[in-house]
Amino acid sequence: MIHDRLHAGKLLAEKLAPTIKGKNCLVLAIPRGGVIVGDEIARRLNLPLDIIISKKITPPDYPEYAVGAITYDGVLYYGHEWERYANDPRFEAEINKKKTEVTRQIEAYRGNTNYNFDDKTIILVDDGIATGATVCAILQWLLQKQVKEIILAIPVIPFVTQEIIKQFGIQIIALEAPMDFSSVGQFYRKFDQIPDQIVISILEKYKSK
Repeated sequence: MIHDRLHAGKLLAEKLAPTIKGKNCLVLAIPRGGVIVGDEIARRLNLPLDIIISKKITPPDYPEYAVGAITYDGVLYYGHEWERYANDPRFEAEINKKKTEVTRQIEAYRGNTNYNFDDKTIILVDDGIATGATVCAILQWLLQKQVKEIILAIPVIPFVTQEIIKQFGIQIIALEAPMDFSSVGQFYRKFDQIPDQIVISILEKYKSK
């Protein structure tokens, strides 16, 4: 059992330390909870921190059901149910809406959507993964950038989702990869909501470095 996101970050930092020795690394966290984990990793390993976001694409009548995900610049991840809904005339509006939302959120957190990852090892961090749609979209996006290596550092990921993500050919460092999974929160003693202002204040610390 993980106590909270700070505890998760500490444990992941310990696992990451020997792996990243001598590498030019950047911690890339997924808000909001992932920023708490990522900040702890970055602080303990003396690394820079940035954020990235993607949004789930959901069918018009099933707002909780992710069939894919999209990044701010339109990189799409297609889940296995995508084709079932792709011809719905309302689906394009959903895609455009989510793309706009991602752009707005990134600009609110970091001011712009300009990224430069040349020759960096990216440590992609969240506080946990369920279906993996949003992470898969981000991994597709990262693979189009000039990154040297991608490491996914994650406190909790279902075994089934881990097998899907392995297909991207990246390294996965996880604290828990359970066969039985109902939610990320079940593996934490404390899993509270993170306000936007906390994310913004954490990112401010790294802008001045």
